[in-house]
Amino acid sequence: MGLAYTKLGANGSLKHKVYREFENLLQADAIIASNTSSICISELAAKLDHPNRFIGMHFFNPVNRMPLVEIITGEKTDETTIATAVQLAKRMGKTPIKVKESAGFLVNRILLPYLSEAALLFEEGAGITKVDETLLAFGMPMGPFTLADTVGVDIGAKVAEILHNAYGRRMMVPDVMGQMVKNGWLGKKTGLGFYRHKGKRSSDINSGLLKLQKIHQDFAGATIIDRTILSMINEAARCLEEDVVDNARYLDMAMVMGAGFPAFRGGLMRHADDLGLSTIVSKLEHLHKTCGDRFSPSQLLVTMAEKNKTFYGGNS
Repeated sequence: MGLAYTKLGANGSLKHKVYREFENLLQADAIIASNTSSICISELAAKLDHPNRFIGMHFFNPVNRMPLVEIITGEKTDETTIATAVQLAKRMGKTPIKVKESAGFLVNRILLPYLSEAALLFEEGAGITKVDETLLAFGMPMGPFTLADTVGVDIGAKVAEILHNAYGRRMMVPDVMGQMVKNGWLGKKTGLGFYRHKGKRSSDINSGLLKLQKIHQDFAGATIIDRTILSMINEAARCLEEDVVDNARYLDMAMVMGAGFPAFRGGLMRHADDLGLSTIVSKLEHLHKTCGDRFSPSQLLVTMAEKNKTFYGGNS
């Protein structure tokens, strides 16, 4: 059995064309795997003669350091294809996790609100360095602006648009990201993003961005952490509500291995338990009033808080 693995960017029409060509060239039982980070697997497989042999295998950057692979099944992906993809990931020394098909899948769906909220904080006057340093101190492997520059601002903006189309107002696309794409400020690959990049070093912030700030104000570190980290917890709870992943332990493993969430905090939902779900719901309700609908607490968080439940079992 053969397997063709593709990484073609976020152009759906190009992917359809290439997958059809692959199907004509490969042996009859070959599997086609896509590294798409956000596009629906069933949609990508829709024009294939054998959609049962199509699957998503989403690796995380940098691939040599991030051990997670999301295994995403489409509506018609068969068990043989799933087993082959899982086996291949393990042979590569990776940790596979099967996730349900949904826009953004699991890790990106949770991580994008964090990145977008950082950009919205910037628009409201927060300093780029202040936000990055605050979240580094929290334990993230890099600040959200450094991460956006590393991944590519254009990639982040495209994924944010896909999630906005899927989930509506709670997945806002910050204006600053669109403006940066128009200006060609795409991050490390163009030498200019949120920071100026020279060789392997990132130096000063991109001073041109200051014109895109709506106002100038300082934010306390606690506010930065609440708005970014609670955004992730809230979306993660929705993923559990929708059975995107089997349980909180798998979700935490995925966020540690795929997004670099600090392992010393036990994972995202373990951290939620430590904070207390009643406290989280109270803070989200306050942010909902002051910042908008995107902070409306998920029903799962509200229900668990009312019942004094925790994600890892027992009462809070």
